Amino acid sequence: MTQDNTDQVNYWNDRAGSTWAELQDRLDTLLKPLSDAGLDAANLENGERVLDVGCGCGDTSIALNVKGGSVQGIDISGPMLERARARSSQVEFILADAANFAPEQPYDLIFSRFGVMFFNDPTDAFSNLHSMLNIDGRLVFVCWQPPTENPWMSVTGRAVAPFLPVIEPAPDPRDPGPFAFADTNYVQTILSDSGFKNIQFESFTAALRVGSNAEDALKLQTRVGPAARVMAELKDDQRRQALDAARNALAPYQSDNGVQLDAAVWVVSATAS
Repeated sequence: MTQDNTDQVNYWNDRAGSTWAELQDRLDTLLKPLSDAGLDAANLENGERVLDVGCGCGDTSIALNVKGGSVQGIDISGPMLERARARSSQVEFILADAANFAPEQPYDLIFSRFGVMFFNDPTDAFSNLHSMLNIDGRLVFVCWQPPTENPWMSVTGRAVAPFLPVIEPAPDPRDPGPFAFADTNYVQTILSDSGFKNIQFESFTAALRVGSNAEDALKLQTRVGPAARVMAELKDDQRRQALDAARNALAPYQSDNGVQLDAAVWVVSATAS
């Protein structure tokens, strides 16, 4: 049955996708340590056929191609794929939903950096991904650990939270979103139920340079981070107070090397059989 991810399609083809495309270079630089951890785990062999799920602006797809892969990148965001296609003619970029995609040939590797946590029905989506792999194919993806392990997002998030309207009822932490796969037991169940074997989780941490100073870091996080909701939902004095609180929260992390905050991810690997 075709999975309906309309909400995500709309979100990533509106302001979010355009913003990520605009900030592509800075975001790729910011996330490079985490991308590299996933790419190393992929252990790509020359000539392998690869699908990069949620490829966005193409950073990891291009890297996989440079490493010798025959790569297709798939994403639901038109603005981000437009940026990806402008960066490389060596990778085929496909506008489609991986939950419903049916390739002409199977893959040796399905890879993703932060692109698989947004499916409305993850078990159904991963079952489809499993069906795309060769019998000896493998899956490797990078996903976020809980917000408490990611100060690069949670420091600002905690600072602005008192100023934001409370959502009733509170969202389910497993709803589609950045932290949907923070619980390894939940992910283990999804992958097992989808047919994957030899499932492994490797913890990886790194300090991310969020900005040259607190103001620069806040400028980024008002576009793609937790403070972005402040810009969308608050006005006038409330907005100024929330941004001041976020700026003050970031200030202690400023050093000669800029504002550096820790990030933690799971590097997840599995095999088709």
